[in-house]
Formats: sequence, structure tokens, C-alpha cells
Amino acid sequence: MGVSTWQWQRGSVAKERISFGEKSLIQGNPSLDKKAGIKEIEEKRWDKAQSNLEKSLEKNPNDPEARIFFNNAKIGSDDNSYTIAVSVPIRNNIDGSLEILRGVSQAQNEFNSSRGKSQWRLKVAIASDDNNPEVAQDVATALVINPDVLGVVGHYASDVTIAAKNIYTSKKLVAITPISTSVDLTKNSDSSKNSKPYIFRTVPSDSDSAKALGDYMFNKLNTNNNVAIFYNSSSNYSKSLKSEFMTVVKNKGGQVSKEFDLNEQDFNADLSVKQVIDKGTQVLMLAADTNTLPQAQKVVVRAAKKNLNILAGDDVYTPDTLKVGDAAVEMVVAAFWHIDNAPNSNFVNKSKELWGGATVNWRTALAYDATQALIDAIQRAPTRSEVQQFLSSGKFKTTGASGDIEFCPSGDRKNPYIELVKIVSTNSSDNLYKFVPVEAYKDKPSSDCPVH
Repeated sequence: MGVSTWQWQRGSVAKERISFGEKSLIQGNPSLDKKAGIKEIEEKRWDKAQSNLEKSLEKNPNDPEARIFFNNAKIGSDDNSYTIAVSVPIRNNIDGSLEILRGVSQAQNEFNSSRGKSQWRLKVAIASDDNNPEVAQDVATALVINPDVLGVVGHYASDVTIAAKNIYTSKKLVAITPISTSVDLTKNSDSSKNSKPYIFRTVPSDSDSAKALGDYMFNKLNTNNNVAIFYNSSSNYSKSLKSEFMTVVKNKGGQVSKEFDLNEQDFNADLSVKQVIDKGTQVLMLAADTNTLPQAQKVVVRAAKKNLNILAGDDVYTPDTLKVGDAAVEMVVAAFWHIDNAPNSNFVNKSKELWGGATVNWRTALAYDATQALIDAIQRAPTRSEVQQFLSSGKFKTTGASGDIEFCPSGDRKNPYIELVKIVSTNSSDNLYKFVPVEAYKDKPSSDCPVH
């Protein structure tokens, strides 16, 4: 089937940034058992690799990298295996990367566990792209030249996925992102315009999030519908969410009183909040991205006790936001899946078993869905071109953690659900604050695909 995945170490990008188990991409020193397992994979001693990695997982079950390496080692040099890759920003966003890797690993683990040794199983390469557009292009180039790779889960930020899009498209390799929400990602990818999509997503778009947040603002908040928006002018995701939200507000008869660029060198949270209050604005919308989350958190702190309502996009849905404390309580954030809305689902039960009782969030669920979609497509159509054709055929449908997975001609997810969560204080000494679903709120999906 082409270049052996175990011998695929040509070029500096592959050697440094892509691993099937012969090196750890997580910075720091792995445990002795994990280190030994990695060494055995490098030497192609598969049984010993499995034994050492199994010991590592017994001590630290919540390690998706070790789990993926373990599953790869069980396949060993067997040519009867499908290969996919997952690209995440391990070096500068370890928590977000691990969340995605858990979803990919769980899907791989479930699929391979259901297969006999004589049946084809799934091998996964992990790639580290630093959430950097140029690095992601290098990673994408390294992935497309290996004919064994039949699909990619990734990337993370919308800017990064957009940067890699042309490479995947030109080499006809499908990538399914569980994270990138920018509407620009799937523009001009409608098959009716003779443009085949090679970028798909299991996550809803910013248009869906903006509609849900806008509906909540107008229908649930008792305000004058006057809102100020905080965003990052250098982030495609942030600009996309801001633009879509502004459209919703204006169409509903509201007013955007002020826009603040969190990325400006002289951005001042105190002054910004004062200007908001002076204008009689009652709602703040935080369209912050990961890079400007600290500035957005300062806004939240300054806005505390000012009777301001705070809405936020999905990048604010992170444990770091909970560290803001009381000031963030009652903030409403766009989400795409929450464990409390599916406490007894098969996915949740298996995830708790696999990860030693640790809870998972929407990034894990939608990465699981992206991997499930690739597995289902590859089983039915095990070539790159056939995978693309099947996913975009209008006949593809499978089930994931977040429900049915279908794709529009553009590559967008069909009928996506949006869930809203809010921050509440708890009585727990371990977790003083947490995200919980907004009561009785789950946006009903549209029956139509978006028109770009």
C-alpha cells in the first residue's frame, strides 16, 4: 500500500513532528514504562512494546498518546491496516490537544477491539503543528506524500485548517476538523459549483453559534438589546464569529454599540468596560480566540458587579475561564456537546472506563465523531478519492457521540446541534466552578445546509 508507516521518517518534518509511537511528541519526560514502550516500537519489538505501554496505561490511564501508541503496537507491521493521522498543537496547547487525542484514541480503541487479528484495523499517526499555519502546511505536505494516509483529523484553529486546505485539496486527501468553526473554511466548497470538498467538519460553524447566542440574547435576557463585541482582528475564527453575530443582532433589530480589538497593543480592559457602561450597553459578547483569552478574562473581571450580561464563543469554553472565579458566574458560552446532556450514553460510559473515570468535553466528543466518520468511510471505500466521494455523496450517515453525522455538499455538518452552557459555582472543594448546560436550551437543527 505504498510507503510503510513504520519506515516513513523521510524529511525533517516527519522526523520531528509525526509519530506512530517511535517517539513521544509531548514535552517532558515520559514514565519509564512509556519510554520503554516507545523504544520497543522503534526497534519493532511489538510484544514488548505492548507490555510496557500497557503498564504505563495502568498507572496513567488518562494518556491518549500512550493509548494510540499501544493500539498501533498491537497492529505492528501488519499491512492489513488502515492509516489516518491527527494533527494537534501539542507544544503550545497541550490540554486542547489531549482532549482531541482522547476522542481519536477512543474511536480507534473501540474499532480495533471489535476486530479480529485477520481483519483490518486502524493505525493512527499523531502530528504536532503548533497551531501555526506555516507549520501546519509543512505537516499537511508530509502527510499527503504518504499514500498510506487515507484521512486526517484536524486541524485546531480555523486559520490553521484554512492554511492547510489547499494542500489537502490538491492531493485529494480528506481532512475532518472537530474544532475549526470559521465560515470561511467551507466557502466555495459547494459540489453544485463543481468544487469537491476535501475539508469536512463535525463541529457546527460560527454561523450556527452566532444564531444560538443571538437567540438567547433576544429571547432570554431582559436587556435593551445593545451589545459590545470583543474580538481578535488577527484571528479568522474570531472575525468570523464577530461578523456572524453582528448580522444576527442587526437582523433582529438590536444594536452593536462598540467593537473592541483584544489584539491591539494598547487594549485596556478597564477603559473598554467604562466605555461600554457609558453607552448604556447591557451585554458583552466575547468572540475571543485562544491567544486573546487572557485579555477577555480581564474584561470579565472588570465587568463584574456591573450588571452586565456576558456571552462568549466556544474558545472561551476552557478550564482557564473557570479560574476567573466569581466574576465569570452566569456567563453563557456556545458549546456543541456537554456530558450532562448525555450522562448515560454509550460514548460517555466507554470514555469513563477508558480514561479512568475522567470526564470529557465537546472537543473529545467531536474528535471522536470525526474519527468515526473516517473509519466508516474508509471501511466502505478504502482509497482517498473514494473516501471523499462517499463523505460528500449525500448518502453518508453514521452515528457518533453527538448524534447522527452527515455532511452538506460544502463539507459542513448537516443539521448541527448547538448547546449553550453557563458557569456556576459549586459546593465542591475540588472544583469551585464548572460549566453546566443552560436549562432547557438546545438549539434545534435546521433542515437545510448553509448557503455561503
